Amino acid sequence: MKRILLVVCWVLTAAIFSSAQTTFYFPHVANGVLGSTIWKTTIFLTNPAASGSAAATGTITFTRDNSIPGGAGSLFSTIDFVDQDGAPASSGGTIAFSIPGGQTRKYTSTGGGLYGGGFATVASGDGSVTGTAIFSEFDAAGRLIAEAGVPSGSALANQAIFVDTLGGYNIGVAFSNPGNASANVTLTLLNSVAATVATTARSLGPGNHSAAFTAEMFPGAVQLAGTMQLRSSVPLASIALRFDPTFNVFTTLPPVSIASLISPAVEWFQQRPWFAPLTSVARLLGAFHVRLG
Repeated sequence: MKRILLVVCWVLTAAIFSSAQTTFYFPHVANGVLGSTIWKTTIFLTNPAASGSAAATGTITFTRDNSIPGGAGSLFSTIDFVDQDGAPASSGGTIAFSIPGGQTRKYTSTGGGLYGGGFATVASGDGSVTGTAIFSEFDAAGRLIAEAGVPSGSALANQAIFVDTLGGYNIGVAFSNPGNASANVTLTLLNSVAATVATTARSLGPGNHSAAFTAEMFPGAVQLAGTMQLRSSVPLASIALRFDPTFNVFTTLPPVSIASLISPAVEWFQQRPWFAPLTSVARLLGAFHVRLG
């Protein structure tokens, strides 16, 4: 019984301390001129606390790709943002924010310069924030072609992206390594009956980001509806876009977690009779597919 109380106390203590700070990611950020189109990324942040409560403060840090295999990413210092009032909001690849309780901020990239890709890390050290983003594609005259909402995400070691290339559709996948160690990544393409179609491996350096179409990752693979499993030696943040055959319309495909920790946890509890009350809790978490990577 004492051990159970210690576990419960540890969980509650961790929740209390983590509630005062937030870290999450936007695994892909797009900005600039690419061919005949212009890409912009808009980020919305809100402080979910009661109106009038203390401000949540922190930063959004933008990190850019490094094309050298295994190389580390660098600060995305060439991307510029404006806020909801049109005022400059970024400096040297970062946005500093202070958002009082109940309030919201909007940050939109200007679309200037040649196309660049990367990812964003949102970190608040005082109060918590939540957020979402939008990818927007414009033609050369500034008319909107397509856009899609992009949820924020956490970093997971084991996850999967839905892949649907039937009818000529294409899936673009971006994943980023927000940690300090290189990631050894295995990508496995599965069809609808979970049969392996192709597998590839790659390395992603600390702070680096990679984006490609599944057709580039798995050249020669047949059109299919299935998943691409991503297993990494360190947690990664990922997102996917599904493009129609003309590449003018797209939608987002958020990742889902795959089995990693829940089943071993159930087995561990079952081997220890004094933890019997928590065994059912572990099973319940497994049934709800808690996002553990």
